[in-house]
Amino acid sequence: MATTASSESASNYLIAALLRPDGLILASDAAAVGLHEALRTEFTHHRITRLRRGVYLPTAHWEHLDLDARYLFCIRAYAAVSADPQVFSHHSAAVIWGFPRPSHWPREVHVTVPPASGGRSKPGIVRHGATDQGSLSTGAVRRGGLLVTSAAETAVAMARILPFPESVAMMDRAIHVPRMVLPGGSSGTTLATRDELQAALDTLESSGRRYGKTAALRAGDFASTQSDSGGESISRAHMFLLGFAAPELQVRFDDAAGFVAFVDFFWRSINRVGEFDGLGKYVKDAYTRGRTTAEVVMDEKRREDRIRACGPSVSRWDWQIARNLTAFGAFLARIGVPRAR
Repeated sequence: MATTASSESASNYLIAALLRPDGLILASDAAAVGLHEALRTEFTHHRITRLRRGVYLPTAHWEHLDLDARYLFCIRAYAAVSADPQVFSHHSAAVIWGFPRPSHWPREVHVTVPPASGGRSKPGIVRHGATDQGSLSTGAVRRGGLLVTSAAETAVAMARILPFPESVAMMDRAIHVPRMVLPGGSSGTTLATRDELQAALDTLESSGRRYGKTAALRAGDFASTQSDSGGESISRAHMFLLGFAAPELQVRFDDAAGFVAFVDFFWRSINRVGEFDGLGKYVKDAYTRGRTTAEVVMDEKRREDRIRACGPSVSRWDWQIARNLTAFGAFLARIGVPRAR
């Protein structure tokens, strides 16, 4: 018993000693202080997880990460052992910018390289020539300590290869303008302006015939600065594809006590509010702000009661409905949303 406790203590000490500020453990760091074999032992006993050759993460940490964070750590692992700074693009840039996750993140890390670099893709790494995005890169920016294509460039690059609803979700996030609900408070940051997105689209349009150009331009025309989440964006895109009337976005409601809410969707002609209910609203720190899930649920109920008291009826849906075109179409018809003319 004492031996086991001593072994765990030594393991924890070793991991703490080698852990970098970014949360990674490098084999090169272990070798530099004579702990290479000890690191190998940690890996053999599954106390660390290999992200790529020579780069590890404590297994206890890895097991608690969501899919976005896991992919981001794989990107950081590649950056940590690259001889030269890498410019991350496409899917890798999308997760770095915090864009909504598509149906899945790839296993590979995506980087953009100058056309004359001669670099080729290899297992685990996809290299894109700068012109593969439809334009010559105007230069990388730094985000979270990593070099990455701009938010506007990234959104356009992804819109060339993703289905329309997921393209809209990424473009919406890129140009989202946070609302100032309370003095000094906001719901996030603006990553790119509408003009920057349009400039990236214009460059793509003038670059000659390229795969995905039409799809990207279509998503750009539909993108909005008013979608607060990926679920709202995909819901709105599906409404359009299904032929339903476009709702007003982020309409403000007030009652005698003051501000009540900005609602996701409002169909004024039928006096109905639509709300996308993502799980993140109840569990993510950015939304819960220190409240328990039960407190969030009760706050949502009070908010909805106040909206109803203002006159409109309220309907909610979640990811299970929003992702299924047939189910979503039936739901919208059932709550009386009219068809577009």
